[in-house]
Amino acid sequence: IGPHRRWACACTSLAEVKRVRAGLGGTVNDVVLAAITKGFRELLVHRGELQGPQSAGTVIRTLVPVSVRTSGDHTYNNQVSAMIAELPVGIEDPAERLQAIRAQMQDLKDSHQAVAGNVLAELAGFAPPVLLSVGLRTAVTVMRRAPQRSVNTVTTNVPGPQIPLYACGREMLHYYPFVPLSQGVRTGVAILSYNGEVAFGVTGDWDTVPDVHVLAEGISSGMDELLAQATAAAPPASGTKRGRRRS
Repeated sequence: IGPHRRWACACTSLAEVKRVRAGLGGTVNDVVLAAITKGFRELLVHRGELQGPQSAGTVIRTLVPVSVRTSGDHTYNNQVSAMIAELPVGIEDPAERLQAIRAQMQDLKDSHQAVAGNVLAELAGFAPPVLLSVGLRTAVTVMRRAPQRSVNTVTTNVPGPQIPLYACGREMLHYYPFVPLSQGVRTGVAILSYNGEVAFGVTGDWDTVPDVHVLAEGISSGMDELLAQATAAAPPASGTKRGRRRS
């Protein structure tokens, strides 16, 4: 990889992520990984690398740093491990992608590859910027130790403060993450929650990933698809009639 980077971002809200989780199942982490999977699917389609029925089983292998902090432990130290997951980019249906990720992540947890928790949901208290840098450095360190062919990308999420932060009386409105690249991995995605917002920061190598914006836009459309399916799957409110869905 070269010395220069491209960067793009996508945003959603923690409330929308939880709405998808409630409607379609899975964890907060499963939902954000499903949205990222859609982003990589759009990237491969855009490049003409995902075509025809033979692509149904295509996956993107990603390193997923996860918290191994025990419940009730609020110390600001490094308690991060990692798992290698396969993002099912060959699956077209959003709900099926989510269920495939949900099953895979549960299998990885059961196999004790890492003791993973719902990072965004359970560790969404105040986390100083040093924790973000620790999470990202952990991802890079593991990448350097792993064989270059082990993974295609890195996908890391870090819990941020769920209260507004201020500097000199001015509120910080948004908090965007940046994930470094290492070991020939040319694209990475970082997820950071802040004050009810979930931001996706997409980093790409300048020379070989000129279409990094396609990935970011795909993440946004992936969340839109999941929200639409979650809304359709939600039971009607008590005392109301179910309307006929428009085609």
